[in-house]
Amino acid sequence: MTNKRLNEIFQKQKIAFAANSFPTLEERIDRLQRLEAAMMKNRVVFQNSIREDFGSHSNYVTDLFETGGVLGRGRHLQAVLEDWMKPSDRELNSMVHGSSSGKVIRQPKGVMGNMAPWNFPIECALVMVNDMLAAGNRVIIKGAELTPATSAALEDAIKSEFDEDTLAVVNGDTSFSEYFCTMPWDHLTYTGGERVAKLVMEAASKNLTPVTLELGGKNPTVFTNEGVCDLLVERFLFNRVFKGGQVCTSPDYVLVPESKLQLWIDIAKTKWTEMYPNYIGHDDATGTINDHHFNRIMNYINEAKDAGCEIISLNGEEPNLESRQIPMIAVVNPDESLSIMQEEIFGPVTAIKTYSDIDSAISYINSKPRPLAAYLVGREREIIQSFEKNVISGGIGINVFGLQGAEPCLPFGGIGSSGMGCHSGYEGFMNYTHSKSVFECGDDSPLMASLKGPYGEITKAFSDAVFPE
Repeated sequence: MTNKRLNEIFQKQKIAFAANSFPTLEERIDRLQRLEAAMMKNRVVFQNSIREDFGSHSNYVTDLFETGGVLGRGRHLQAVLEDWMKPSDRELNSMVHGSSSGKVIRQPKGVMGNMAPWNFPIECALVMVNDMLAAGNRVIIKGAELTPATSAALEDAIKSEFDEDTLAVVNGDTSFSEYFCTMPWDHLTYTGGERVAKLVMEAASKNLTPVTLELGGKNPTVFTNEGVCDLLVERFLFNRVFKGGQVCTSPDYVLVPESKLQLWIDIAKTKWTEMYPNYIGHDDATGTINDHHFNRIMNYINEAKDAGCEIISLNGEEPNLESRQIPMIAVVNPDESLSIMQEEIFGPVTAIKTYSDIDSAISYINSKPRPLAAYLVGREREIIQSFEKNVISGGIGINVFGLQGAEPCLPFGGIGSSGMGCHSGYEGFMNYTHSKSVFECGDDSPLMASLKGPYGEITKAFSDAVFPE
């Protein structure tokens, strides 16, 4: 795709939005249903394309968390959109404003850009597009560069259901992505890493384009004493390795009570080996996206090993470069200076550290850049309440990993280094909507009368009322 062609599509959408800047409920529902149809018709196409890009990728994962995530969000929006679109009446002070009225209208913003990441090249390309379309906007999606087969399939699927003046997918190289950020969008969303996010935000600032940044970070998991048990350690493990750990909400490192460290390791080794005595080559094992990222993860492991850390492959297997598959690996008590504690791992390798009490664990988490997700594993209600209230993160999961970001009725977004803005839920709809205030003045407005010159007694009365004795 050329920059010129992108400009042509952008101008088509600007003209189409100007001609219909407040789509009806029926029009918005139709757009959501057409997006749903694109997912349904291309189920197998997407299964094949994403497996081609990753080398290995379960069809179940594609169905449930790539295309399925888009379907779930769209169906939820279709059910609630009528209520969300309604203006919100606001009660004014009748002693000040008489019969005047105030309300807030949910105004579409216009033409939006959405930059998709490689780790969820379908879901993160389209799931928030549901929010954007529901809010009455038009959208151009920039497909992920590292998943060319899926991005091409995505372009074809959307083209089969939509005119490009409503929704379009464009694909191109790094320079094309850079140009994409400079367009005068009415809103721009980027999902990816912190380094590129800063460049996106800098480019968008030249047009004062509002941005939503969905990033990631080092998501902590705190196990309580009661949390170190077969059921919950096993639950952590199969979520940690989900999609090869290449998930922005994936748990990144673990904090366990000092007295429970060896028990946690023993349970992890037993449960992982029960699940996957042979993980490498298994259909469930998602491949690392490319050799660069495989080697990046291996460098983290080797650096920790050279520093004297205990490195444990939970079932004894070794990573496989040919398939780019990595088994579940634990790194015990790494020093804070090591890359595995400084960088988002984005792979099935987990650092395990200990803590003395829950307050110290919370303080440790809050001393670091804000994570997209924070997890607590345990049953102790008092600890759960303290964790929910005091940990600063984009979202929190209690005995669950990632579903706080996948549930359509809940907002999903980061804070600080893990992002800004959100999608999903009512808050996501509002993120892509302008809340426009409307004030209709009544003829009997006392405040309006006080503004008429020359100022007199009624003006004085209002002035004195602001500063009562």
